[in-house]
Amino acid sequence: MSGPGRIVGDEPTLAVSPSTESSQSLALSSTPARHVLAGRYEILGLVGSGGMGTVYRARDTELEELVALKLLRRDLLDHPGMLDRFRQEVKLARRVTHRNVARTFDIGESDGEKFLTMELIDGESLGSRLAREGALPLDVVVTLADGICTGLEAAHRAGIIHRDLKPDNVLLERGGRVVLTDFGIARVLSDAGRAVTVGLALGTPAYMAPEQVEGAADLDARVDVYALGAMLYECMTGERAWTGDSIWSLAAARLMQPPPDPRDRRPDLPAAAAELVLRCMARKRDDRFSSAAEVAGALASLTVPPAAPARPSMPPVGAQPLEPDAKAVAVLPLVNAGAADDDYLAEGLSDDLIDSLSMTPGLRVLARGAVARFRSPDRDAREIGRELRVHVVVDGSVRRAGDVLRVTVRVVSVADGFQLWAKRFDRPEKDVLSVSDQAADAIADALTLRRSAPARVAPTDARALDLYLRGRHAFRAGWRDDITRALTLFEQALALAPSDPTILAGYARAQLRRFFFDTEANDALASEQKGRAAAEKALAIAPGLGEAWAALANLKWVMGDAVASARDLRQAIRIAPSSSDVNELVGRMLLEAGEPERAIAILSATAALEPGLDVTNGDLLRGRALLGDWSAFEAAIEGQTWDAEASPRFFLLARMAMWRRDAAAALEVRKRVEPRAFALHDQVLGVLNMVVTGKPPAEMQTILSSWGRVVGRARRRPMLFRQLSAETHAFCGELDEAQRAIGEADALGLIDVTWVDRCPLLDGMRASPAFVEVRDRIAARAKEAVDALDGRT
Repeated sequence: MSGPGRIVGDEPTLAVSPSTESSQSLALSSTPARHVLAGRYEILGLVGSGGMGTVYRARDTELEELVALKLLRRDLLDHPGMLDRFRQEVKLARRVTHRNVARTFDIGESDGEKFLTMELIDGESLGSRLAREGALPLDVVVTLADGICTGLEAAHRAGIIHRDLKPDNVLLERGGRVVLTDFGIARVLSDAGRAVTVGLALGTPAYMAPEQVEGAADLDARVDVYALGAMLYECMTGERAWTGDSIWSLAAARLMQPPPDPRDRRPDLPAAAAELVLRCMARKRDDRFSSAAEVAGALASLTVPPAAPARPSMPPVGAQPLEPDAKAVAVLPLVNAGAADDDYLAEGLSDDLIDSLSMTPGLRVLARGAVARFRSPDRDAREIGRELRVHVVVDGSVRRAGDVLRVTVRVVSVADGFQLWAKRFDRPEKDVLSVSDQAADAIADALTLRRSAPARVAPTDARALDLYLRGRHAFRAGWRDDITRALTLFEQALALAPSDPTILAGYARAQLRRFFFDTEANDALASEQKGRAAAEKALAIAPGLGEAWAALANLKWVMGDAVASARDLRQAIRIAPSSSDVNELVGRMLLEAGEPERAIAILSATAALEPGLDVTNGDLLRGRALLGDWSAFEAAIEGQTWDAEASPRFFLLARMAMWRRDAAAALEVRKRVEPRAFALHDQVLGVLNMVVTGKPPAEMQTILSSWGRVVGRARRRPMLFRQLSAETHAFCGELDEAQRAIGEADALGLIDVTWVDRCPLLDGMRASPAFVEVRDRIAARAKEAVDALDGRT
């Protein structure tokens, strides 16, 4: 046992004979194993982690009630005064009995672990809502603030100041109640109404009052009034009042500057609302409201105008920074406990579980690339979780026995090693993908989340499923030969199960990957038609299949219809917000469409979740270059390896050397390119030779034209090579020819306004009326695509 307490639920196996002809799945072979603390509190799921410890949903087995159980971090127990501070939290919080303050019940110990039990609130934090929705309507802000003020006033009457008031410590119950929680750093007010401290500036920098920053020893309730003002600013504007690169810059800003006026961010805000926020956040506490009750009175007197229609916004993309209490999970590659030939099976089930979990709002799922190296059967899941900085780790194995697969899955809390959930499934091979869905539902529940994925249509043929998993394995491997092999396997699977939506979606993605590379019109037309038909058929059978929406989005992207692609991509985001495939295309689209900073945030997070994605890394590097951040570009290049398919990397390096007219860099890259054989070798070598010599080789335009010709209805590759043609002409000072190439790219549907505005080779052309005319058309097209992606059209 890896954590304190006993394990319950290890009951005898219930099984059905593998030879049964029944279509029913075999019974699972074990029930969940859970930890019980102090012989009383059964751990049911992870609620979240904070500075003092980890909070679990637990069942009080004596009273048969659900509670929140906060386990103090063991490494903090040795710090002087920390255990007393933990006891103080209980004593202070129990003084307050009010519907707007979470009740604290008891303090306990189990095998040396200290914990307290609290009221379990069914809802979300204000921080989560702000991360999801941004600025809130003013009437909503007033309602929420009234509940916060009422709870604060009750605490202040009991002689307690919160001192760490922030959106994450304000819980919004599903029934509408606003609840304050976590009085972990509160201090008793003295008889004079002031707190006695030990000189430690506790709190969260973004919401700390100036006197907290200064370490004042006489804090009073007005520190909570200040934090309330900072929260109101964030609720009204969607942004924090104080931002900075470090906790010190955050803290120092309020000492050196007046509080920011929310009307600078939200000009339509009524003057009275803005002035209320500014008074709460006054630098001198004597200039603030004297109490939470006084703030509540000022809120009640506000005249709130009718709410304007909410501006649609893009749903959260999982690879972006998520809401504050989002939980991070790593699904380790399932261990193949059977024959070596079954490695593809373990890999396929691991990938499928990652995909299934990625459809869970509030969950950040590390992609396969981030966990791929942890394949050893002797791995320590908790140590890996610490290295990956996740809250929980999903671990398990798979073994084939005849036509039955045994899949074992468990969920381990990284903070303390608790096993939150575990099951062993025996399933006929044809039903094995249903294990991913069942496991994902149970894992989400263990993390106190709810998966939004629709029920999946079950595969109907074990042989088809096996071929699908083999095809998926080949598709993930990556380049042209792998795609051809994947298509063969998918086609064999569809011959056995022609209406299976999962197989159809995999086949569609493979066909559309080949569509990009086809150089013959008939081949391109066939790939397009087969890919589109498969994706549309999959969606007709299973409208909630994210892979099929992503496939259609990629098809329309390759065809040059960015707006239609964005609309399908939006559907894919809604279903699978953590998918690296989806986020790659989101980042690429935004990078081209004039939002490079937003794109880099998404691409950086995608690259962190799934290292080694050449496309993502290439777009990210190009984005850095377009922003002129060459130091970041160079730093990233230093970390690149050269063992995989070389085309994307060498192509990018040659292009960047041309942008900077850097002959020395081109010479270094040429030394690596010359002895290698890879796709685009001649094109890359031609660009490098041009940069080294200062003039294009005679065959350069022939090379570019051959790859830039329009094949079928694919437009992405011809657009890219017309951009490259424009760059080579501009490099040589042939600006009229460069203008012609840009015009041809525009005619094909180019949306890359970021390149048009920022590529350094085009600097000498931007004043030309012809250039401005083309640029404006491209920018308008780009805006239309972003509006579609963000749901504004």
